[in-house]
Amino acid sequence: MKLLSLCCNHCGAPIEVRKSAKFVTCGYCNAHLAIHHTGSSYSTELLEEIKQTTDTLVRDVAKLKGDSEIDRLDREWEQERLEYMSTNKNGTHSVPDKGTATVMGGFVAVFGIFWTVGAGIAFPPMALFGLIFVCMSVWGIIHTCAKADQYNNAKQRYHERRRQLIRDHD
Repeated sequence: MKLLSLCCNHCGAPIEVRKSAKFVTCGYCNAHLAIHHTGSSYSTELLEEIKQTTDTLVRDVAKLKGDSEIDRLDREWEQERLEYMSTNKNGTHSVPDKGTATVMGGFVAVFGIFWTVGAGIAFPPMALFGLIFVCMSVWGIIHTCAKADQYNNAKQRYHERRRQLIRDHD
């Protein structure tokens, strides 16, 4: 049986081990050591240091995985968010808003009522256009308010999921 002469990485004491050994315990300080074979050279490493390094790596990988999940969630939210948004003639996006929809729809409805009354007096068949304005404004208000509710619910789900991911990875 061929023996190797090594030194303990913890206390520096001499250690003799078989050439095929992978692990050894120091007879002086009871440190648990791993034996590394690199080509024709041999060395020892304290197992506690390996465990600490491994634990650190595991935590770092978990953190990176969590960051990756949060990044993916953020990208998905941005795509979903665009589906709810309105685009104006300048190409800018806006979030659906119940207040704006109600005010703008109210103006159109009032215009439609005035149109219906005025046209009903002057030329009754044109009064139908006023009724169309009123109906379209009511539909627009209902549609935009529903879209605003969907957006707010989706945003709330996104924030809850993001908070959960952050809690899980901290």
